[in-house]
Amino acid sequence: MLKRFDDPGTRPRLLAEMEQNLKRRGGAQSLLITASADSRATGNNLQQIADERHESPLSAAIELIKAGPNDVASFNMSEADIENFMKQDFVMTGSDGSPGHPRKFGTFPRKIREYALRRRVVSLPFAIRSSSALAAESLGIKERGWLRVGYFADVIVFDERTIADQATYEKPELLATGMRYVMVNGKLAVEDGKYNGTLAGKALRRNAQ
Repeated sequence: MLKRFDDPGTRPRLLAEMEQNLKRRGGAQSLLITASADSRATGNNLQQIADERHESPLSAAIELIKAGPNDVASFNMSEADIENFMKQDFVMTGSDGSPGHPRKFGTFPRKIREYALRRRVVSLPFAIRSSSALAAESLGIKERGWLRVGYFADVIVFDERTIADQATYEKPELLATGMRYVMVNGKLAVEDGKYNGTLAGKALRRNAQ
């Protein structure tokens, strides 16, 4: 790829495609560099980097690519779309938990704080169901997702007043507040807001307990 940038035969096509991709993603200001071989770029969006270097966003992007690997967060989702999807009975809460992204530790508490408690896009019971029972049922995971006799005890006790995500793109591993007790497979892992070192989790597969 790096050689293609310097190839007169392919460079114009690459630049044209990159420009179209930038427009599709909402412009250079919508691309945040969360990690880069060029440490000066980390924490800035592509437009800011280009302005600092007095060059075009495309030129800045090429220089970043040449410098080494980069992690990028793209802000091109519609908040109205997110809310509309979230209200549907079949939509589950989920996260791929990739390193370097605040969703790893912030997805579920953010949905509760921001969309259920503060903005009331969905009710609190609706938010909890979409994050637990609905996921277990949809994925065929038996005896989980509900507080029922005989089910595996995966339980979270949170403080409705203080639960909130804290993770940011600059500090993606900040833990959420308000998690008072966490029980995994019947064993306490968080007591009075503090992790006690218990490792009781296990991989779950469809139709497996």
